[in-house]
Amino acid sequence: MGIRLIVEVLTSAPEALTHREKLLLVVLAEDANDDTRITWNSVERPEVLRGAKLSRSQLYAVLKSLTVKGVLSKLTAGQKNGTAKYQIAKFPGSQCQGIADTDGPSQSPGTPDTEGPQSPGFPDTDTNGQCQGKADTEGPQCQGIRDVSVRESGTPTPLNPSTTTPLASKRESRPGSVDFGIPEAARPLVDGITAAGVYVRWPFKGNSWFPILAMIAKSGVPAMVDHALKAAARTDVESANYFLKGWGELPPLPAPGTERPPLRAVSGGYQPYRNPTDQSVYDEDF
Repeated sequence: MGIRLIVEVLTSAPEALTHREKLLLVVLAEDANDDTRITWNSVERPEVLRGAKLSRSQLYAVLKSLTVKGVLSKLTAGQKNGTAKYQIAKFPGSQCQGIADTDGPSQSPGTPDTEGPQSPGFPDTDTNGQCQGKADTEGPQCQGIRDVSVRESGTPTPLNPSTTTPLASKRESRPGSVDFGIPEAARPLVDGITAAGVYVRWPFKGNSWFPILAMIAKSGVPAMVDHALKAAARTDVESANYFLKGWGELPPLPAPGTERPPLRAVSGGYQPYRNPTDQSVYDEDF
């Protein structure tokens, strides 16, 4: 792996390549051996997809296009214990045939690193390198400048917080968020019956709430509360199961736009009741 093959792709790749094809070829060149031009690792790695800005399906479409244009060839197919190998073609004019490559052999698993500063017996001679006595001068890492990707608590915010993260735990512990297993759509029904002084058990769990939610969508909470209060006034009710049969027989909500029927007018208008003034009316009852 080295930069030589990357530079060759950038400067000598055919002009017929699209931007997407050239970007993927650069990513593959970063993973390939400079001498053999063969990739080391799987082309399905997340680093390849992210670097080439491609999805999995788009990746194979671009690989096929590069193969058709002759700039990439597939040497071996992916197997259970091995990854597919691709080889980048040699581009015309990228290097004169009469001039040998003056670079040494590229780094590979069989070629150890012989550079002095990286050997165990040689200290690093880079005078500008990071050391314990020198603070990091990059802006986002300086103590005086807070990293905006980290909250004031010092804990980075995950993209998809799970139930074990402090953010999710804090959200779940907020007042009013505890539902005691009652679905949000059924809460007005439970609260309406309880607020009217009818205290019954709600022995529903999980999927057993589905029939009640369907009745709420069909008949509405006010009609179901009214039926429950009338039934509880006639007999002693201990469980909300007692209301299910009656709730199921309630009519559906009126269609949107339905108008109330006009009431029949009483002749003479409404007159409040008054006790008779004739005393003989009361004497006839005795």
